[in-house]
Amino acid sequence: MHIRNIALLALALISGSACAAAPAQAQFYKDKTLTLLINYGVGGNADTEARVYQRFLPKYIPGNPSIVIQNAPGAGGINAINMLGLNISAKPDGYTMGYFTVSATDSLVDNPALKVKLPDFAYVAGARGWNIAYGRKDIPPGLKSPADMGKATKLFLGGYSRTSSHDTRLRLSAEIMGIPYTVVTGFPATADINKAMIQGEVNFSGSSLPGYTTQVIPQIITPGIGMVLYQFPVIGADGKPAGNQNLIDAGVPIFDEFYKQAFGKPPSGPKNTAMLVLNDIGGKLQRAMVFHHDAPAEAVETMRKAVMQVAADPEFQSEFKRVTSENADLVSASELDPLFERIRTLDPAVKKVLAEAVGG
Repeated sequence: MHIRNIALLALALISGSACAAAPAQAQFYKDKTLTLLINYGVGGNADTEARVYQRFLPKYIPGNPSIVIQNAPGAGGINAINMLGLNISAKPDGYTMGYFTVSATDSLVDNPALKVKLPDFAYVAGARGWNIAYGRKDIPPGLKSPADMGKATKLFLGGYSRTSSHDTRLRLSAEIMGIPYTVVTGFPATADINKAMIQGEVNFSGSSLPGYTTQVIPQIITPGIGMVLYQFPVIGADGKPAGNQNLIDAGVPIFDEFYKQAFGKPPSGPKNTAMLVLNDIGGKLQRAMVFHHDAPAEAVETMRKAVMQVAADPEFQSEFKRVTSENADLVSASELDPLFERIRTLDPAVKKVLAEAVGG
């Protein structure tokens, strides 16, 4: 056969193989249903965000599958994490993906209730986020401004579970401020905490931005029941506490600035250091999109591409911001490795403080 003909035949075979592979690859999710498993209740922060992804993801997934939401709240988010990791009610077939609020505390203190360690999942992506503390204006003896927290005599903290990052950061901040407190925990979602706050059963809590914007502001802040107090900082590029600049511009200081206003000096000590580390890891991996580690590689890679394509979609970002008042700030799976290394090599002194905060 002529050399040119051989080359043309080889090219045709390669092209044919590529064409045959593309439809086969697209068949994985064709006529299938993808379940997004949420570890908090309907109306919670993770649920609010996941429902935006639910609307936009299908057009970026070859095969255009249907997407349904399954809420499995309980144990401060651990229930659903264990369900996915232990194959409870779902097979590792690539048709159930967790959209989880991540509690850094559980991994940092080796919580025995968490049966599957966070680094053991097959990661699709992570998402950064910010957390805000707010309280009722009648926190005794009464708040006219956030700085009046320096005179507060009793807090009733609304939480999800003792080992959750949410509860831990609130307890640590109360202890750093030296304010006596009682924890009222076990609430399934932000809406439930806010209902308790409206009824006066709790007077201090926190929320990530989606819940703060969609629920805390209209239910607590606008009616004048409570006020925003501060945002929890992360570790900035210079190694110092840093916050969300948009929140700072809106008058929401980081905890360190709030503390100086309320107590006349900056916060310090091992509990403050532990809270900053907890916030840094939790803020940089506030949400996790994961499969069981035995999920088909094809499913994992397909979803990794689809999620990043969604994040680049201006229409998606516009809708996400309309619903949550923030952009979807995603972290690729490969970028998460340094965070997992920090969890594995946590300073024993910091780990001890966190363990005492959880078990105290």
